[in-house]
Amino acid sequence: MAQRPWLVILTLVLTLALLPVLGAKPRIQAQPGAAEALESAFTRVAELVGPSVVSLKALQGSGKAKQGYGRGRPPYGTGSPRRSPVSQGSGFILDHRGFILTNYHVVAGGNSILVRLSDGRELHGRLMGGDPQYDIALVHIQASNLKPAILGDSDRIKVGQWAIAIGSPFGLENTLTVGVISATGRRGLRQNSPGDFIQTSAAINPGNSGGPLLDIRGRVIGVTSMQIAEGQGISFAIPINKVREIIAPWVE
Repeated sequence: MAQRPWLVILTLVLTLALLPVLGAKPRIQAQPGAAEALESAFTRVAELVGPSVVSLKALQGSGKAKQGYGRGRPPYGTGSPRRSPVSQGSGFILDHRGFILTNYHVVAGGNSILVRLSDGRELHGRLMGGDPQYDIALVHIQASNLKPAILGDSDRIKVGQWAIAIGSPFGLENTLTVGVISATGRRGLRQNSPGDFIQTSAAINPGNSGGPLLDIRGRVIGVTSMQIAEGQGISFAIPINKVREIIAPWVE
């Protein structure tokens, strides 16, 4: 049977109409330069906040020095008292007066505190006050040319936002890790702790404790506090707005 002319024409018209649709590229495409922009944002955070992050050791003991601050470091000084580290962690400079924020468990176990700045200076720190339940401590040093961190607003963070941690895991100073805000308002994580914690997938390891948890703009949104040893990417930080309340009597 001969094909009807109108059927041939209709078929041709439909084919031509559908060609753009069938050959169309997906509308959602990665914008040129998006990866580079995100990479630059992480780099800016490292450059902005890195100089504000410190390493701390709580020390105890006496005798001659034989141990340096960290891997490959020179000794504290020949003939100076030996100070065995009982705990160590991270912290960050709060203001130009020399106040440093860290975790209480990082500095509470020794009879002296050694603070190492990002430029290599090692200074004696004095415990000014703190809250064992919230695990927050305020340390003071006498130093010039300090670079304070910028504090953010932890009440405004949302699940899924970028989260960046900087600290000294296992003594590896100024280590940066990246993740997201996994949850907010986590409770009951530590015995007798009344706080709500920020949960993050940014890697937090021993030695990170007391360091800053940051947003993508480099503002401190929390103080890193602990991780679940059995988990991968399950770490917690104390919201910076709560920290502000705790330290107010000593810094105002």
